[in-house]
Amino acid sequence: MSRRARSESQGIAVRVIAAIVFVVLAGALGSWLGARTNAPATVLPQPKPTGTPADAPIPEQPDAPKPVAPPLYFYGSIQPGSDVEAVAGEVKLAAAAGIHTHILRMQFPWPDLGQDVNASLYPLDRIEQEDPEASIILGISLNPPDAWLDAHPEAVATSGEGQKRYPSIASDVWLDASRRALSALTEQIEHSGRGARVTGFLLGALEEDRWFRTGDYDRSAANMEAFREWLRAAYPDDTALRAAWGTEVVSLDTAEIPPKLDTTDQTNVFFDYPAEQNQIDYLRFVSESTADFIANLAGHIHQSSANYLKLFAPYGHSFELTANDAGHCALGLLLDGEIDGFVSPVSYEDRGLGGAGGFMGPVNSAGFHARQWVIIDDTRTGISRNADTGAVDRIEGLRTEDVMRVQKRNFASILAHGLALAWADDHGSGALYEPRVWEMFSRMREVYEATWNAPGAPRPGDFIEYPTPQKRTTLMIVVDEASRFYQRCDTKLNESLLLRARDSALRVGAPTQFCLLQDVLDGHAAPASAYLFLNVFRLDGEDREQLRNIMIANGAAAIWLYAPGYLADSADVQNVIDTTGHKVVQFDKPAMAGSVYQLSGGRWMAKGDEFGAAERWAPLFHIDAAESEVLAKYKDSGKPSVAVKFFDDGWASIYIAEPAVTSDLLRELLLILENYVAFRKGPTNHRDVAYFGPNLIAVHASTDGEHPIYFSEAVDAQDVLESEVGWLNKIYIPIPMKLGDTRILTLNLAISDELPEALPEEPKEVAEKAE
Repeated sequence: MSRRARSESQGIAVRVIAAIVFVVLAGALGSWLGARTNAPATVLPQPKPTGTPADAPIPEQPDAPKPVAPPLYFYGSIQPGSDVEAVAGEVKLAAAAGIHTHILRMQFPWPDLGQDVNASLYPLDRIEQEDPEASIILGISLNPPDAWLDAHPEAVATSGEGQKRYPSIASDVWLDASRRALSALTEQIEHSGRGARVTGFLLGALEEDRWFRTGDYDRSAANMEAFREWLRAAYPDDTALRAAWGTEVVSLDTAEIPPKLDTTDQTNVFFDYPAEQNQIDYLRFVSESTADFIANLAGHIHQSSANYLKLFAPYGHSFELTANDAGHCALGLLLDGEIDGFVSPVSYEDRGLGGAGGFMGPVNSAGFHARQWVIIDDTRTGISRNADTGAVDRIEGLRTEDVMRVQKRNFASILAHGLALAWADDHGSGALYEPRVWEMFSRMREVYEATWNAPGAPRPGDFIEYPTPQKRTTLMIVVDEASRFYQRCDTKLNESLLLRARDSALRVGAPTQFCLLQDVLDGHAAPASAYLFLNVFRLDGEDREQLRNIMIANGAAAIWLYAPGYLADSADVQNVIDTTGHKVVQFDKPAMAGSVYQLSGGRWMAKGDEFGAAERWAPLFHIDAAESEVLAKYKDSGKPSVAVKFFDDGWASIYIAEPAVTSDLLRELLLILENYVAFRKGPTNHRDVAYFGPNLIAVHASTDGEHPIYFSEAVDAQDVLESEVGWLNKIYIPIPMKLGDTRILTLNLAISDELPEALPEEPKEVAEKAE
């Protein structure tokens, strides 16, 4: 397999009405707050025993599945300059909370410089004193000291004057030195008696120890030669290279690293090829060589160490790192290799109270390949330990209660997706030297264990069944790594299609997952009711056919953004037509984006609502109104920008030519497709965040007020962190919350004989829209 509306259309209106009726049947008002008299966390109707004859043979019982251990960690630092006593105190608090896995950043010793490997491990003895059950993952920065870089100038990446120096990702000298240093460290661990405590490494390097770089391309001799070696693997001979690059004056031995072009021009989004195939090749090389370096180190560690060490890397941050030359677009090469897990902080975009707190990468792809994804919760706490007095210092104005509310949101996100979470004291200063937060973390550990070991909870390798009518993922967010190599304009477009679309999806109010396009094509991804294709610009005919077959098999809808499939053997609007099934037209010159919704009767979008920015783009596309049911038009040109088409073989295609999407538009589209959405408009105008897990929904409030959620049938709901809060026999719950509050509710079918309360009346403006 290859990879690498009529504005008031009667047909669409019927579908809108059907979707509204569906959701109405899925919700009703009611609330019950107060004590629950020792009710179990899960209450399900039990089948009557059928009885077994006394002389019947007793069948063999299969081995019980191994319980899921909550992957909750402490993340600290024992590097020089850290307060080791503060970190030891945090480890003690973590151990008391039942958390015994600690990720500890250490000073990585370079034996080439005569540095003492054993001395770097001394702080571990202090950690073991506070937690004899400690399992330690050492956080390692493979960035060499300046003295090593001075001694090996051939290994240094080129950089601007005055900028920090880093090694070149293509340097064999750096790779070999890193291997030797890692071997010395593992040997010391194994021979010092610390082997039982050190169970893994977190491997970091380059900027922020997250395997990315910024600035101009690396033009070092090492990188130049590595690029040529990469080209020799990609092209069989000079003739093939010249044909691909469209020039007769290049060879595999003379090819140069191309100049870095202007990446801000929105009227020249994609590279021309073959004229700029060298740019495309170089971007692919940067990401693949970064992934290869990580994989090479991981393979060396696993082959040379006596004990199996779990290996993690902060890589695959394809939503967050919007520059396409950052080197993070080859996660797919690592998913089935030597790396056991991937690591990323909570998104630095919109992470405060009421924020989405999104994922930096396609976290569910890791799970599809039996890999772990660890979210680092490095929320600023304003707490530190005074190393001289031992007293706890606090920054005035930063309330611990608010910090804990953000941490609660972050826990809800990983709990729902079955991810790992590490609470961080990044600098080893005592940022988590606060018993109250560890009391909350202890309760979270219990909740995680109960949720993922409950009867019916998915086992490793199983897909999640959600408490929704379809049971499966409602919205699969799909990002393509390979398509990013073809973009000349990167950050501006990626901020809209990747960063903001990711956060919009989290605010929809439906089960949502995040994965790579290759996992959809290869059949690894969970089936979904709708797929939001963020940036699938590069598709060949086989890819298009496979995606269509997947949509048909799942009875699903494809929601395409901006320029789906535009690039194949050439850039051609016919490729967009073949991908989406819509009659699509390309504007013949840069055109203005910014759209206006055209339908009345919507729940979340009213006729005349605007979305998208009024900015010029090229290419930009519009849809032939005669062949599709139009939902929105460009404000400037009046041409259709969003349309839906239903096909006889059971799938639907929604094309959003606008290079943007909002949570309101996504909700409206899901309702048109007759999919479940938990949110409905109420007295409070909110943009809440929702997470769904096995028998679980969590809501993070974006504002003060009443936050209604609906269910497809009557449920009993209980807050997992505040067991005195719950609701019985409800299909509609108006949850009162303040900005930044989070409710994590377990849901079970109601067992009451009474009918749930009737639906509340809608706010006047919503009712008027629906008429």
